[in-house]
Amino acid sequence: MPPADAFMTALRHHQAGRLAEADRLYGEVLAAEPGHLHALHFRGALAHAAGRNEEAVELIGRALALNEPVPELHYNLGLALWALDRRDEAARHWARAVKLNPNFAEARLNLGNALREERRFDEAIAQHSAAVQLQPNAAPAHNSLGLSLAKAGRDADAIHHYRRAIALQPGFIDAYLNLAMAHANRGETGDALALTMHSIGIRETPENKTLFAGLVSGISIDRDEPELRRVLIRALEQGWTAPNAIATACIGLIRHGPARGAITRAAQTWPARLPAAELFGPEGLAALNDPLLLALMSRTVVGDAELEKFLAACRFALLETAGAALPDESATLLELACALARQCFINEYVYATEASEDARARQLRDRLEAALASGEAVPPLWVAAVAAYRPLHELAMADALSARPWPAPLAALLVQQIREPREQAALRANVTQLTAVEGEVSRAVQAQYEVNPYPRWIHTGAPRKYASIDAYLHERFPHATFRALGKTGGLDILIAGCGTGQHAILTAQQFEGARMLAIDLSSASLAYAMAKTRALGLENIAYAQADIMRLAGIERRFDLIESVGVLHHLADPYAGWRVLATLLRPGGFMRIGLYSETARQGVVAARALVARAGHGATPDEIRRFRRDLMQRGDEPARDILRFNDFFSMSECRDLVFHTQEHRMTLPAISEFLAAEELELIGLETDRATARQYAARFPADTAMTALDCWHAFEQDNPRTFETMYRLWLQKPAQPQ
Repeated sequence: MPPADAFMTALRHHQAGRLAEADRLYGEVLAAEPGHLHALHFRGALAHAAGRNEEAVELIGRALALNEPVPELHYNLGLALWALDRRDEAARHWARAVKLNPNFAEARLNLGNALREERRFDEAIAQHSAAVQLQPNAAPAHNSLGLSLAKAGRDADAIHHYRRAIALQPGFIDAYLNLAMAHANRGETGDALALTMHSIGIRETPENKTLFAGLVSGISIDRDEPELRRVLIRALEQGWTAPNAIATACIGLIRHGPARGAITRAAQTWPARLPAAELFGPEGLAALNDPLLLALMSRTVVGDAELEKFLAACRFALLETAGAALPDESATLLELACALARQCFINEYVYATEASEDARARQLRDRLEAALASGEAVPPLWVAAVAAYRPLHELAMADALSARPWPAPLAALLVQQIREPREQAALRANVTQLTAVEGEVSRAVQAQYEVNPYPRWIHTGAPRKYASIDAYLHERFPHATFRALGKTGGLDILIAGCGTGQHAILTAQQFEGARMLAIDLSSASLAYAMAKTRALGLENIAYAQADIMRLAGIERRFDLIESVGVLHHLADPYAGWRVLATLLRPGGFMRIGLYSETARQGVVAARALVARAGHGATPDEIRRFRRDLMQRGDEPARDILRFNDFFSMSECRDLVFHTQEHRMTLPAISEFLAAEELELIGLETDRATARQYAARFPADTAMTALDCWHAFEQDNPRTFETMYRLWLQKPAQPQ
């Protein structure tokens, strides 16, 4: 076939979507005529569409060499370059396309996107405004203009264009999410959440599920909302995010849901218990059969005092019911019992009991052991009731229990309480020791976490992935100034104090190709982390037992070091911080989390109360402290009931009974950063706090003036009640 005929046939195949045949024929044309401009161009476009962008750049580049003033060549070459992350080159070709053809709307659109990414917002707005003028009915043009306006702080103008984009294209998910973000930035969280849920109803995407999780954590629930309940159940069951991130919203709905009457009565009766007949009678059981409650109990700590009192009552009612001779079990009751037992395992049996309740639990445990030993039939409810008081892997007859067939809810309970703890015990014997653990404080802290690995978690969501740490920081701190690391793969990361691995796993998933070392004092915590990492199929995290104070001797250096909630437990936090800084490469980043002296006054009061009362740190003493505190009406230490950490054994011990705790102030941190030549990129805060700070200190656009933040914190003491979380950068060269 002559080249001219082959080209026309290839073009028809291309237009009809028969791409493989078109590609073959373009190749035949180029074999006969290597300088065929259009075959080079269109075959390059096909290569880009197929993800072969190096080939696309080569082909379109050859075409461009033949005829440079063709705007479409510059446009398509820009697409391939952008896909290869050669963004400056891509932007130059789009700018050239616009110069050659000022009416080239698509080129203006992409050029504006590139300019916005470079934070040249006014220029981006100009390009996107021109694109909208050229294509007034193009939803992507309005959406892109809205984004550029939003980045420039013009949310009201952005909202107009997002709404126009949605009107033009009602299924445009990105426009819904951008509109939701604009409302969230203005403090209109309810509107933002409604828009996000509407987009989820159109089509679920990673982006709208992530935004939903972020928004729902900041709303106040004052009634049951069926649609929100439905989406939250999906979020829990499908793992859209870490369950604790959305637990507060779930708890609000549960407290206003079908079980609200029983919850109120149980809280009013506590520490006495409601009778089993009231909770587990036909009406009571129907009210307790709340899918949201069951999903939450199975996945994370239920951190609410009223719900704890209610669940403690349900546990005792379960014990009473199971203790009856071969109880008549319903599937609903068994599912509830297994979810409750899983909750008790997750919170490490933190609920307080009386001696009589303990005795009844031991009696049922003995009956279960005897039945298993003799091969007798065992009611599944017995197993769930025993598991709600002590973990099943402690049973002498645990193997016999595992060998029997069980209903699905109970089988899942056995995995949690027998198989997984045994896997962790086996892994603990093989933990690599990177350094010795030395010093009185380090050994005392190690001993605490060997007994109580911290924190116990079940599921974590899949975080958004970023091409680079630079992209992450630009999004997280849009007004911050820092030197780009310029590394898009193979980031070397140290997690110093990884605990049970949740932090390390999330960070490893965020950055593609990262090489991570995660260290901790506690072999029990590391074994938990290793088991979770293995279950997720991650292979880029190396775990090791090590003392931060001994890390100076290792040869490895890192692009990113994260140590959140760790340094304040060292004998000298600033000495540990200096050690970590020596392991950071020039220009590398550091994320540090430290307790605030101002924000933790409730914790200080609780620790003082513990000291006055002479409480030890055994599980029974922690339970007794918690029960006593929940009964005190005016104790300042009750402020810690707002902390989710109060509601599990290991976290309560970490919160109030820790063997070593320092609390910091922003002026002291500022002095340290200056002395160590570490540059502040930003502090992590929620949107509401950021808005309040910006209104008070508008001149600090980067939000990095620690003296201003100190003044803000004095007037808003709960600002950093979890921790100060600081992002820092080491100078590229010694100063």
